[in-house]
Amino acid sequence: MSAAIRSSGLARAERTRYDEALATFMSEASRSKLWTAVDDVLSHGPLGVEPSKTTGLALGYVQSGKTTNIIGLAAAAADAGYRIIVSLLGSTNLLVDQNGKRIRDALIEDRWDYKWQEVKGLKGTSGAQKVTAELARGRVLLIPTIKHAGRIRDLASALGKSNLSSTPVLVIDDEADQASLNTAVKQGAESSTYTAISELRAALGPHMYVQYTATPYAPLLLDLNDHLLPEFVTLLHPGPGYTGGREFFVDHADTVIRPIPTSDEQVSKVLPQRLPGSLETALANFLIGAAALLWRDEQLEPVSLLVHSTQRNDAQDRYHFLIQRRLKKWQASVDTALRFDDLEALLRDEYKHLKAAGARLPDRDHLLPHLRRAVRETTTWLVNSASAVKAIQWNASPVHILVGGNKLDRGFTVEGLTVTYMNRPASGQVDTMEQRARAFGYRGELLPYCQFFATPRTLKILRETVFTEYDLRARLRDALDQGGSVDDWARDIGLLLPTGTQPTRPAVIGALNQFNTSGDGWHSLRQPSLEPADCSANLELVNSIGLLDAARRNYGRLDFRTVEVPLQMLLDDLLRPWRLGTYSAGWRHEDIIDHLARMDGNPGIPVLLMDDQNDGPRSRKWDELGFVNLFQGRDGSGTPDGYPGDRAIPPSGTSPVALQVHHAMPRGTQTTVHTLAIRLTDMQIARKALA
Repeated sequence: MSAAIRSSGLARAERTRYDEALATFMSEASRSKLWTAVDDVLSHGPLGVEPSKTTGLALGYVQSGKTTNIIGLAAAAADAGYRIIVSLLGSTNLLVDQNGKRIRDALIEDRWDYKWQEVKGLKGTSGAQKVTAELARGRVLLIPTIKHAGRIRDLASALGKSNLSSTPVLVIDDEADQASLNTAVKQGAESSTYTAISELRAALGPHMYVQYTATPYAPLLLDLNDHLLPEFVTLLHPGPGYTGGREFFVDHADTVIRPIPTSDEQVSKVLPQRLPGSLETALANFLIGAAALLWRDEQLEPVSLLVHSTQRNDAQDRYHFLIQRRLKKWQASVDTALRFDDLEALLRDEYKHLKAAGARLPDRDHLLPHLRRAVRETTTWLVNSASAVKAIQWNASPVHILVGGNKLDRGFTVEGLTVTYMNRPASGQVDTMEQRARAFGYRGELLPYCQFFATPRTLKILRETVFTEYDLRARLRDALDQGGSVDDWARDIGLLLPTGTQPTRPAVIGALNQFNTSGDGWHSLRQPSLEPADCSANLELVNSIGLLDAARRNYGRLDFRTVEVPLQMLLDDLLRPWRLGTYSAGWRHEDIIDHLARMDGNPGIPVLLMDDQNDGPRSRKWDELGFVNLFQGRDGSGTPDGYPGDRAIPPSGTSPVALQVHHAMPRGTQTTVHTLAIRLTDMQIARKALA
């Protein structure tokens, strides 16, 4: 019986218990997405349809609730028959303690049915005896472990002596792209943690190894013979109100993004003598925003400013000192001001800026007493060690400023982050930059008060990483749905990357090639705007090039209205004025236009109207990424007069560039929309090099 069936059938005690707890703060729709993902993961394991040992990847977004999904997977796995759940929860004791406590509180604490037993520090024969005894008592074992080679080897020795040849085990690897992979630079060598994980898996019988991450570039590009290369991928879906890279750097970039001068970038070996002017602006903006939020709610949950300038502790300490000194000066001026206009220009200007950005603010003089409180309540934290992270007391004050570097990266949650100041030089590694941007995942209602201060180089990488992230999810899902493997995707499709970057550290992946084509060349606007005004305007654009009245041309079994449009007309009358709405995975509008504008001559471009053969819309499934599969496939018979599929028309031999206008309707709605798909020949991507 498959795990998915078992977890949804008779034995659902753990799943039901956790779902009831989630229901107190999570909508039914969000919980349904969580359990759908959990069931998908379990369906691939040794109690599902796959072989006795399998490796998978659960792909989420940064700060999107991966730990909640991990707990759900552990609960449903226990129902399905897994007896041991090993959780590799990070490479620091801080992360292990933080995430381990959440799992323990959700699954074990405050219950007396003796279903679970948490065990730690297992080693050798004594550890094996402990495992055997607890399994004999009918317990499900939860084993949290740090990603440390010695600890993992100790666990492997204990489990290897426990005779687990028929005992189903689930291994959960959180932040799987960070410390688990083989980081050895020397050819043929293995890093110690990677070797220890190999030994752990060798000690187990039937088991599933599930990697969780939001930055999957390294695991997805592993060599084919690497045991950590995922055999399946499950996409995790954030709940409503999630604010991530798309909201910050694309949809609301005009109001959220604050470019700072490159000259304000922190030089690696020079201690700051004064605060950069852009940091003073960020401080002023944060205080005005905090004051407005205190005006809205005196019992404000914590709001925070994150200052990420350097990895050097001495420079972080100097920034911390300079910020405290600036706050003291502001406190004196705010305390003595009789009117808001008595404050210095920087504070007054940031009031205007937030007002223009759409933040809800009282009139200026009514804000003044709340600004006094905001400055007085501001608590600064220097976060450059594990002990400093543990020392943060979020309930000590409603207003916090955190100054740090690497300790504020991956896995660390900054409560109520509204303003980020990042003048640290940009990394060339996409996964590092994405994890460094801790602004993701926060409450949607705070977005009008959110500001992201960074250099143009950093902002460009973060914005383009949004395209990388969504394009990866969409194209990887398409490849797997069509029966391909992760390795097929890595070799044939690959990653769209910001210019001048690499997906991850070179030591963990093989060679990459740059190619000028994107798979079969097609790029689709799978998430068109559904706003009536946009739909109407786009329909008029389609009509303006004569497509709605064009003659139908035969393409095998099907025929579609087709026109040949001069390139310049296509650009000026259709593509440039096309109303887009939000970002759509796989559709880089400006890059497509730029590519077409650089084509030699003024060729005629075939444009096809893809409909249901009766001038009506095609019905297509729709989810958070838009249309799940816009293209119709080819006829199964493969006969000469059959239909070759949307991607094959018009034949590329007749025109390497072609545009399809798809007349479509999201399934289950009455909304009709026209959207685009274009075949190009040279969009740059990175792929795994062929062996």
